[in-house]
Amino acid sequence: MSRKQWARLPYRNRHAIIAQAMCTLLGHWRNCDKLRCQRARRCLFPHPCYWNRKQQMSEAEQAQARKLCEPLLKLMAIGSSQGSDGMWLF
Repeated sequence: MSRKQWARLPYRNRHAIIAQAMCTLLGHWRNCDKLRCQRARRCLFPHPCYWNRKQQMSEAEQAQARKLCEPLLKLMAIGSSQGSDGMWLF
């Protein structure tokens, strides 16, 4: 996807794509209850999976996951006058 295409996506769609990429990056599909995720070798349903696993992680594991996913979270600010946390960028 080009930068222009990414900038045109609505915030909700960007958030869903990044959540899916984060779950795939962290390898949640490996021991997922949904067989479709295991067959595809990527996370197809990130929202309940990511938050349920995050609650089960320790603080150190959560910090390590945040560090791995930091470049993905920076993509949220592209093409928006507000960043991913809702603060104005200028």
